[in-house]
Amino acid sequence: MKTPRLYRPAPLSDPTAWVVSQKRMFLLLVCLGTAAALGALWQQAPRFDPLDRVALPAVAALLLGLQLSVSRGWLTLHAAVGVAYSVTTLYFLLSLEHQFHVFAPRMHMLSESSYWFPVLYAAAFLLYAPRRAAWLAGSTYLLTFGLCLYHLLTGLGANDPQLAGAVMQFLLVGAVMIVLEATFAVQRVHLLAAREAAYRDALTGLANRRAAEERLAALARARDRFTLVLFDLDHFKAVNDLHGHATGDLVLRGVAGAAQSVLPSGGTAARWGGEEFLLILPALPDWQVRAMLDTLRAHLLSQRHGAVTGVTACFGVATARSGEHPDDVLARADDAMYAVKRRGRNDVLLADVRRTHHRTREEPVLGTLR
Repeated sequence: MKTPRLYRPAPLSDPTAWVVSQKRMFLLLVCLGTAAALGALWQQAPRFDPLDRVALPAVAALLLGLQLSVSRGWLTLHAAVGVAYSVTTLYFLLSLEHQFHVFAPRMHMLSESSYWFPVLYAAAFLLYAPRRAAWLAGSTYLLTFGLCLYHLLTGLGANDPQLAGAVMQFLLVGAVMIVLEATFAVQRVHLLAAREAAYRDALTGLANRRAAEERLAALARARDRFTLVLFDLDHFKAVNDLHGHATGDLVLRGVAGAAQSVLPSGGTAARWGGEEFLLILPALPDWQVRAMLDTLRAHLLSQRHGAVTGVTACFGVATARSGEHPDDVLARADDAMYAVKRRGRNDVLLADVRRTHHRTREEPVLGTLR
């Protein structure tokens, strides 16, 4: 069976941070699950339930093994979560079947393990997209309902009204929980879509200025070093004037795609405003920034948008110093970019190096006709 994909809205700010947070959450769940399994065994000692004596140590060992596999890179996170969820669901179903033979006839009620079924349903909607979560939670509930109905119809519940009432309450709570979680999941999708629209530039698909500013604020709070690349397209107004705004929009989309294609891991590309773009990168050495921007410039020059035969831009680069505020880094990148404009455009200037790569005669200017 194909492992269901985790519910993962793509963050605009930092995909790497999202993956790290998910791994930390999985570690926390592994710790809690292992503690719960060992705690249940400790509570039963020295008279262990026959199922729990085997199943709980196996579940704990499996969770720890999955965590090790994820941390070592042997297993992807979504595969590990899928295995953990499947095994946990199987244990709860076996426990439910088991207690009808061992616990329920003596105590006239379901055991404490039944309390975990609502958590199982909620976890499905937290981990997976609403449609997949509804399928998983619904399938688990139907199996649960079938087990309970079977034991009630075979005479156990019919001869024990107290147990029958407890089972009905258990099933009712599960159904209500699934409906509530499904409703909240759909609402969460709408909220995430609204957030996506608020933080993404509609034309280019890049992060917008608001998203970039929040990313910079997060870097400042974390005191992380970073590199900024601010670039402005050359003679873009002439493109709109000569060829129309539709062609100008094609140019902007092409630039956005080229910028995304060269981003290193952890980087963010944003439309800063108009024909101005901002790249928020991890702190990179000068040679690596130059190599990346040379690749980007080559991509831009190779683009063709109707009568526009190439795209050039002015690039200003600045790397944050220790404790430097993002606004100051941005100001240095902006100064470097405008220095390129004054020197003839189509160039790269590192604010801390003051050395450029000059434009060659073969490189066309944005807006050149075929």
